[in-house]
Amino acid sequence: MRITIFGATGRMGQLLVQRSLDLGNSVTAYARNPGKLAVSHPELSVVAGQLDDEAAILEAVTGADAVIEGVGSESAATRRIIAAMDTAGVKRLVVVSTCSVPDPADKPDLKVKALVRLVKSVAPRPYAEVRSAAEAVRACDLDWTLVRVAKLNDGPATGDIKVGHYGHGVVGLSTSRADMAAFLLAQVTDPAYVRQAPAISS
Repeated sequence: MRITIFGATGRMGQLLVQRSLDLGNSVTAYARNPGKLAVSHPELSVVAGQLDDEAAILEAVTGADAVIEGVGSESAATRRIIAAMDTAGVKRLVVVSTCSVPDPADKPDLKVKALVRLVKSVAPRPYAEVRSAAEAVRACDLDWTLVRVAKLNDGPATGDIKVGHYGHGVVGLSTSRADMAAFLLAQVTDPAYVRQAPAISS
């Protein structure tokens, strides 16, 4: 399977690239600065480009079986990726999102509400961008999944990922990047959450 990963040079992205290769996939990594990508592998190809480079984005998604997008704080980039996938005929899109994005299945959760209020106060632009990106994903015709997390940490993979919606007493606030990477990659072939926005925690 060929997977295209946007946001490949960040901490989450590097984990995604390495884990995907370890699972036997071919990976196309989209990177603004390819020199920051610390992974090398015969099944890894790199497309260099900015997030407003429509031609490079199209090159990156062409031939992919699925796309994992980790740049949700830049909604214009999300829209370009969706448009490129439409052009290339690629259907599966898995997107990193946050607890700032509500879902109709959520119930009130005081801790989540306080965290969202804090994010909106100290980082209003990323808050608005991640919500706008989620709106674009939900409006598209792709087989999308929005994977929502509250806080990420650098802990090890637990193999015990809680999946649900906020306010039901199942999902907590903290998720390790290793668990997040594992869940994102699992969604590439698992149809259980297509056109849904599950929240996860470790």
